[in-house]
Amino acid sequence: MARFFAPSDLCGAGGMYQERIRCNPSWRGEYARYDTIFVQTGPDAVGGPGMKGMVIGRVRLLFSFTYGHTRYPCALVEWFIPMDDEVDEDTGMWVVTPEYERGISGRRTLAIVHLGCIARAAHLIPVFGSSFVPEELHFSNSLDVYRSYFVNNNVDHHCHEFLY
Repeated sequence: MARFFAPSDLCGAGGMYQERIRCNPSWRGEYARYDTIFVQTGPDAVGGPGMKGMVIGRVRLLFSFTYGHTRYPCALVEWFIPMDDEVDEDTGMWVVTPEYERGISGRRTLAIVHLGCIARAAHLIPVFGSSFVPEELHFSNSLDVYRSYFVNNNVDHHCHEFLY
């Protein structure tokens, strides 16, 4: 469960909003569900370049470990990196692409992040291009098929405030 401050949310106490970020290889026994998130990349990232210092990650695993009597909740994420330093001029949305490891063909870059670095859920829309979408394409694997994605800043008013 992610909780974050949304000043315009008049329904919540003091503007607090919460949402669930899912990571499940068998969602309801039918298909995999790995949600995408905004990750703050450092202590000075808020207000930084790009998407206010945020990057997009896709949660592949949620886990925790204990070290020295302290529990560390973590997520294993795949990175989606911005294709440019500015939003797309036609849509007003950021465009991201999956990041791949150098020298290893077809293997996406993975990282472990503390759950405290996750700002909120993200919604990506494929950049479809000019060809038809295959009928057999299932939404659960659309993040594995396309080369680039729009970061949907219009998914809700919280996300719009968050990015702009």
